[in-house]
Amino acid sequence: MKRRVSFFYFLMLATAILFLSHCTDSKNSPMRVDEVLVNAESLTGKTVMVEGLCTHVCGKSGMKLFLQGSEETLTLRAESDATLGKFDPEAQGKRLRVRGVVMRDSITEGTDHHDHGVSAADSTGTVHCEEEEAAVPRYHLAAISYQILE
Repeated sequence: MKRRVSFFYFLMLATAILFLSHCTDSKNSPMRVDEVLVNAESLTGKTVMVEGLCTHVCGKSGMKLFLQGSEETLTLRAESDATLGKFDPEAQGKRLRVRGVVMRDSITEGTDHHDHGVSAADSTGTVHCEEEEAAVPRYHLAAISYQILE
């Protein structure tokens, strides 16, 4: 009888450990671009890991890249800083995993855009990259690290 009770407690403990490890693991599992865009407001200020197709790496600064969601119109911009450095131009066209903090954009007139003469000028005469115009994000990812998957 004592053996059955011990086995029961062992089984309960093992189940609890598996459940808790699954919960912790889901926080570290990558999100899709669509998920981040839909939940961006609640994710603001939080560190997330996002997987997506890199459609563009800025040729001018190398500090921005764009991840595509399930549709071409769903795009998330990831921005690097001096700590991470420039993104690898070879990442374009490949699946990436980017870890970073979701940040709310504060795009106002006169904001320094991702401009390198790729698309038409706006009302202020500034030329913007086509990819940035497609992203039209209210949120972006302040990249901490990234990995090329393919």
